[in-house]
Amino acid sequence: MSRFIKFTPAFVLMEVHYGYDHLRLRKPVVTLGVFDGVHRGHRMLLNRVVQEAIVRGSDSVAVTFDPHPRIILAEDPSHLRFLTDIDERITLLRETGISHLVIVPFTLKLSRMTASEFLKEILCRHLGVSHLVAGFNHHFGRKHEGTSDTILECSNELGFTVSREVALMVDGTAVSSSVIRQLIIKGEIAKASVLLGYEYFINGRVVSGKRIGRNIGFPTANIEPGFDYKLIPGDGVYAVEVRIAGDASGHIAMLNIGTRPTVSNGSKTKTIEAHIIDFEGDLYGTKVNIIFRYRLRDEMKFDSVDSLVSQLKCDREKTINLLG
Repeated sequence: MSRFIKFTPAFVLMEVHYGYDHLRLRKPVVTLGVFDGVHRGHRMLLNRVVQEAIVRGSDSVAVTFDPHPRIILAEDPSHLRFLTDIDERITLLRETGISHLVIVPFTLKLSRMTASEFLKEILCRHLGVSHLVAGFNHHFGRKHEGTSDTILECSNELGFTVSREVALMVDGTAVSSSVIRQLIIKGEIAKASVLLGYEYFINGRVVSGKRIGRNIGFPTANIEPGFDYKLIPGDGVYAVEVRIAGDASGHIAMLNIGTRPTVSNGSKTKTIEAHIIDFEGDLYGTKVNIIFRYRLRDEMKFDSVDSLVSQLKCDREKTINLLG
């Protein structure tokens, strides 16, 4: 997936557990978090868990939550956007070498547990944690009151050991999901990809559009993300790779995100439209994976359709030169 970072392939088959009842784990080394994006900082933390588990002869365990806690806690979650849904997180986590993933259903009841209650009830009683690896900015429990200091205070009482991972710094920036989200919102795909360790992607389905592109010689596939809270990159034109369900080969495409100001007749509806350069056929209803490679330019309003077509030809040529 990545042109930036080559991670060691996982040689274990990660077991996914929905809930934490009746688990049988071997002196588990555990870390916990949402892991939105499973970025390079997460992978460094998870690698520490894997290595610690090997030394101890233990199971390596990641604990995550679904749905995202902010969706449950927000008064109006409609504005929230995230890098990955739970299925995408599972796929990315399989690359890390973690042997067990425990998905804890996040509810209002769970949100009211104090940090010490969470450690005692879930990590100790149900998982039997022997060692906990904490992230550098780790907060959990009611009102995010739990920190690394809370873990240290509880560890002696509850009988497990603790280590804390430092932040991964890239070009002076601590890698975090929030920093990556801001880069993607601004359309800074290349910078975001460096922090992610892979190119940002959207999984979705091709839906019916107004066929405006077809009428000007640039037919497009209109993409509807499969995750309601998926973060969409900032408006503009991108060189992307499109992977079509059932098709083993990837296809190069130029993709527009925005309101199509030249041909929209004043509509403010935002669309995601991909002109797949080396493909012809009907894709309506088909699942696709869009991988963002480069940002070509801002979305622009042109004086005429002819001017738009001229620019689209330039965009197509540039996309071919970049992606081959």
